[in-house]
Amino acid sequence: MATVTVAMVKALNAQVGRELQASHNYLAMAVYLEGRSLEYLAAFFHRQSDEERAHAMKLVAYLQEVGQTPAIPALTRPKARYTSVADVFKTSLKQEQAVTRAIHELVDTAQGKKDYATFQFLQWFVTEQVEEESSFAKLIDVIEMSQNVLQVEHYVRHMMGVEADSGGDAEG
Repeated sequence: MATVTVAMVKALNAQVGRELQASHNYLAMAVYLEGRSLEYLAAFFHRQSDEERAHAMKLVAYLQEVGQTPAIPALTRPKARYTSVADVFKTSLKQEQAVTRAIHELVDTAQGKKDYATFQFLQWFVTEQVEEESSFAKLIDVIEMSQNVLQVEHYVRHMMGVEADSGGDAEG
């Protein structure tokens, strides 16, 4: 069994909290967008919420695998109102950037403690954060280039692989 220091366990448990808080925040963003009849943007954030919870569970499973006890923290109330769809996405990017910084700190700690098992485990998160930040940055670009929010809704619908209902067969 891998030896994980008390400091590393504490840091990993803090990351569990960050991932769960991100999930909680994304759920609130989905609710906000649903309230504005933006169902595909809301679905995007529901998916993000699920992903962040899965990240937390991945950390929980790792802690248990190395014989440590995960600590599930209380969460803070998420923001419920935004000034615009752009505000939702910019807030999301800032959240992902904060998570990336935290992951990098975890990697630095693992490397410094010569905790090679944890270092290796964390590489998945490093790669995942590159993807997350890139995704949000691209969506912010689309929002800023769009003339209206419905174009963004359509773009996200296409991005998620949801095809428009044609209302009949294609052979007409």
